[in-house]
Amino acid sequence: MRLISRQLKLFVSLMAIVGVYVLCRELPAQDEGSTHGRAKLDPAQISSAASDRQAPHRIATIHWQRVPLREALGRLQPVFGETVFADRRVDPQLRVTLDIEAGSAEDVVAAIAAQHHLGVGRLGSLVYLGPSGAAERLPAVAAARSREVARLPGGLRATFTRKQAVSWPRLTEPRGFIASSVEQRGWRIVNAEKIPFDLWAAGQLPELSLSQQLTVLLNGFDLTFELQSSDRTIRVVGLKDIPALPANSMAKSRRSAQTKMVGSRPGTRQVYTLRVQEQPVRLVLRALSQRLHWAIQIDESQIQAAGKSLDTRVSFSVQDADRDHLLDALLKPAGLDYRLEDDRVRIIARRYSD
Repeated sequence: MRLISRQLKLFVSLMAIVGVYVLCRELPAQDEGSTHGRAKLDPAQISSAASDRQAPHRIATIHWQRVPLREALGRLQPVFGETVFADRRVDPQLRVTLDIEAGSAEDVVAAIAAQHHLGVGRLGSLVYLGPSGAAERLPAVAAARSREVARLPGGLRATFTRKQAVSWPRLTEPRGFIASSVEQRGWRIVNAEKIPFDLWAAGQLPELSLSQQLTVLLNGFDLTFELQSSDRTIRVVGLKDIPALPANSMAKSRRSAQTKMVGSRPGTRQVYTLRVQEQPVRLVLRALSQRLHWAIQIDESQIQAAGKSLDTRVSFSVQDADRDHLLDALLKPAGLDYRLEDDRVRIIARRYSD
């Protein structure tokens, strides 16, 4: 198989996810696991975090043991002031075990996604958790629909761009809810039956435009919409039925201004230069996964059983290192190791007898 040659220069500040922790002050927003394996959040700590929303950076220490996903996600909004929307295809009873420091709801959701082979997308103040493809395409789909809205006459455009928060009760049927939301803005859906029947748990969306709301709500069905301004109608269409979205849109948005990618000679291997100073292994792995598109799987139970932690802070520097040398430099100081399994990198505790 012919290798594509590239050389990546990655600096410690290449990772916004990681770099924020250097500058942040620590706030007392802890989430401690109970003896029954479920986590409880101190109401006083919730108030402290919620009242500090003016601060651009804050850290919450989270200790969760097998907390149901729906409950876990619900705890993030009071702490970080960010709404998390879970795709209908994500099991709400999925058990979440985490032991991390996080500076945003997106950090926590990204850690959950990494454990369960899911993806994370962001749209305004909304964090989206879903299957990898669905989550990663969300910003590109929203941008494409926004460009269509921008071509509408001024009066019609305002009905789509005005932002508002919405919520729905338990056992809401998405087809009826979406149709009603559209009608409240003076439009109508001509083929609502295209939206499959489903029943949703209670939920909410933060202040988003109607275009963004529809993008989020339809994304879980692999659907989007087209506008017909002449009669104020909206047609629901499959994502496969619309023109291709810009390639690598998510990858481009994640790329740091300080990350350089330069071509090199055909047939050469991919090498990396990276300097990390006192950062948790978990956050460095997350940044590598997001920026280099490595498929990383973490064996949390095996690591915990060995008395190791992905939250161990490490410092290292590598130059022109291949993937193996980079992973060794990152993992060895924390007593961790890796195994290559097909196209995945599996993170495990190091067996010193190896």
